[in-house]
Amino acid sequence: MLTFPPDIYPTQCDWRLVHRTRAFRNPYNNQVQTLSLPGAYWQAQLTFANLSRAQGAKLHGFVASMRGMAGRVKLFDHAITNPAYSAAPLVSGAGQMGKQLNVNWLPGALLPAGHYVQVGEQLLVLTSDALADAGGACTFLFEPALRSIPANGTAIVVDKPCATMMFSDDDQGMRRSSKRLVLSSASLSFVEDIYS
Repeated sequence: MLTFPPDIYPTQCDWRLVHRTRAFRNPYNNQVQTLSLPGAYWQAQLTFANLSRAQGAKLHGFVASMRGMAGRVKLFDHAITNPAYSAAPLVSGAGQMGKQLNVNWLPGALLPAGHYVQVGEQLLVLTSDALADAGGACTFLFEPALRSIPANGTAIVVDKPCATMMFSDDDQGMRRSSKRLVLSSASLSFVEDIYS
């Protein structure tokens, strides 16, 4: 597993959750029925501009070390930063699955909707505010559904939660400026490896 250069930040960071659905349209009355399939995954597009020569060289080395679609990297959404907490929430109860988790956390801790958490190796986005009560009990509601059942007491990552990503194709890299000491354009496309 590779490490993305920690001192290089994108100037634009586009993340999206891709759901797998099928639509069936009735040709006679135009009624639509939809089917939701498992296997939702993350896509990310990172764009870099005005990198120094040293940053450009480091990013170029990272791209080469990925070996096209063969490499894997832990990647977080640079555009959303969770608040800092002194303790991680813990899964409260065995056998939980689906799109919600009961957790024990710091009393009064709040993580707003739209922020991320990581359970095991899976990145999840909260669909509702998560507010712990006076005893620390809290429920996380999120997308997509859990791919595996976490054990009771499993720590949930809230500090830079990550997804395991790979390049979306082998044609990733950058063009170097011929007249300036910056990269003229650098854009990297990633897709989640949901079976990592």
